[in-house]
Amino acid sequence: MSELDETLQIFFSETDELIKYAEESLLALESTPESTEDIEQLFRSVHTMKSGAAMVGFMGISEYAHLLENLLERLRSGKLAVTNNLITFLLDAIDFIRSMLDRVAEGEAEADPEVLGQRQGQVKRYLGVEAATPREDAVETASTEPPEEPAEEFSFYKIDLNFEKHLFYSGQDPLLLLLNLSELAEFVTVVPDLSELPDFENFSMFELYISWQIIIKTKMPIEDLDDIFMFVVDDNDIRIEDITKDYREGIDTKLADKKLGEVLVGESRITEETLNDALKKQKMLGEILVEEGKIQPEELQKAVTAQEESRKVYRKTTIRVDVDKIDRLVNLGEEMGIGLSKTQLLLEKLVGSRRMEILEEMENLLKVNREFQERVARVRMFPLEGTFRRFQRMARDLALEQNKRIKVILAGLDTELDKEVIEYCTDPLKHLIRNCIDHGIETPEERVAKGKPAEGTIELRAYQRGGRIFIEIREDGRGIDLQSIYKKALEKGWIQPDQAPSERELLDFIFRPGFSTTTEVTELSGRGVGMDVVKTQLDQLGGTIEVRTEKERGTTFILCLPLTSALMEVLHVVVQGTSYLVPVQVIVGTELFEESRVKPVGPEDRVYPFRGDYLPLVNIAKILDTGTLSANGNGSVVIFVDTGTKLFGMVVNELLEPQQIIVKTLETNYRSVKGLAGATILGDGSVSLVLDLLGLEEIFFKTSFKGGEHYEGEEKGKSG
Repeated sequence: MSELDETLQIFFSETDELIKYAEESLLALESTPESTEDIEQLFRSVHTMKSGAAMVGFMGISEYAHLLENLLERLRSGKLAVTNNLITFLLDAIDFIRSMLDRVAEGEAEADPEVLGQRQGQVKRYLGVEAATPREDAVETASTEPPEEPAEEFSFYKIDLNFEKHLFYSGQDPLLLLLNLSELAEFVTVVPDLSELPDFENFSMFELYISWQIIIKTKMPIEDLDDIFMFVVDDNDIRIEDITKDYREGIDTKLADKKLGEVLVGESRITEETLNDALKKQKMLGEILVEEGKIQPEELQKAVTAQEESRKVYRKTTIRVDVDKIDRLVNLGEEMGIGLSKTQLLLEKLVGSRRMEILEEMENLLKVNREFQERVARVRMFPLEGTFRRFQRMARDLALEQNKRIKVILAGLDTELDKEVIEYCTDPLKHLIRNCIDHGIETPEERVAKGKPAEGTIELRAYQRGGRIFIEIREDGRGIDLQSIYKKALEKGWIQPDQAPSERELLDFIFRPGFSTTTEVTELSGRGVGMDVVKTQLDQLGGTIEVRTEKERGTTFILCLPLTSALMEVLHVVVQGTSYLVPVQVIVGTELFEESRVKPVGPEDRVYPFRGDYLPLVNIAKILDTGTLSANGNGSVVIFVDTGTKLFGMVVNELLEPQQIIVKTLETNYRSVKGLAGATILGDGSVSLVLDLLGLEEIFFKTSFKGGEHYEGEEKGKSG
């Protein structure tokens, strides 16, 4: 990969994060308009986007972001109020930047020049730089604030820019600062000082040797000029001087084309030698502070050293890694583990004085390999914050389209999930949020008539339990109409008139293909597509979904997801001669099986005592159609598991050693099998099946215990 390609990859990755931060800030401002912290984060995000785009040559993005930055500066200074129209306008502007990024990523132009010009014109009208055109669309009219009255007179400023040589390491570009300045002022003169420029042999492309002296003409106040240099003023020598009075009183305008030193030499105020000496004595901020007695020299040196070391370490320790490379490492770790296990089995057959020593070393290698796999797997884990923030924005936009008011509450943002799992569950989450807004949340008028607040609430919450990740989507709308589901099920022939399905069975119907109780077809609903997609994708992922609803109180969707798709701790068991692997995270206990302790519940169902409760016994062999388990107490073991929704026991014939494995899906080479999460190759070369306990639970409680009539997981296994 060339250096340019790597730079572009870093730019796209960082800009994605900045866009996310900008959206988060805007959505937060909508509920707390007075939050200066969110305004500052928004300003910093746009400012950094502008600088980054210019550094890689995307000037259209940079110039547009720069206009937005000027607009946000008015927000920071309190000259522009935070309104819903402004938030909508800025979110749309961020979307436009995202669209330009998508285009350049595909090798296209950033935007059509006419479209870019129109977008820039919208921002300028907010700034009062450009008069509004007669032909404005509805969005522009709704979002454009009245321009402020222009200032009556111009002011003139002299600006000296003397930067430290290592400015580029801080991510700043002096040319971008000049570009920012040009948006607020007219340059009367720009004079670069090249006196510090070294010869070619000593020239470093990573250091800055040029300083500038500038005279500008502007209507903007000096505070706005100060803000342009807010990120560099502390570490560099930046001076802004108002020379309006002197300029008007007849200072020779021809002098503006010369450096200050040339002017002084020409007026015989100083000699050229004095000028050269003075230029060499330009002082850094630290030196000035020492001379003024504000800080001790040793304190300054300590701070400078710490800063330099920090920059060096940060550059050395921070890298970006492609996900495919991590996946290849995971697979290599698995192959090494299998090879080591096979080697260990062969070595166990050796005889001799060194046998134990060799086996001990093999065990150490296996431990090292397990730790290697764990550490690689952790690299794949990402917090759900970014995913939740995107859905917060989506929910806001959908609600506005339907003239609804919602507040989105996020919880458990630091909960981590495998990146691949996050990608798989993105579409299901999107469908569920759309469903909540379209079907669940009422209009403000409806809510007020029902005695509810005009603003509805949608809560996204994530948490980890029992080795699984749970994501809850809860809304306080009208709730699901079970009677409508019943009528639709009758209409579809899914049930007969004499049947009385339970609430859980009725709610399961909403995940069937073609189900919809909406008579009006809209962009979001009424086509019978959506919820069945949710169920299908979760099944493929090895996850489940549960629905809870209460009339006029709202609906909650609970997604149960695997923590990672890469690495799993399992317990090796044997049932009727077949090898199975049980995820360790869900196991809450094991004990020798005693037939005498089994209690029958109904014709075929059985329960077993565990910690003061009675738990259902799941017959793995029967469910997976591999025979009927014969557990006569001779060495059989009962394993108790908690899937996060229910507790139950499983009887196995043999309990072997726990292992760490990488699960391979069955779907690639065979097909998806309910109750099986996948398979793996063991150390001896044999294949073992990994149990999907949520799938087993679903099959078992639909065929036994009548869907939970005699047993509910919330009651922790008490018999009915």
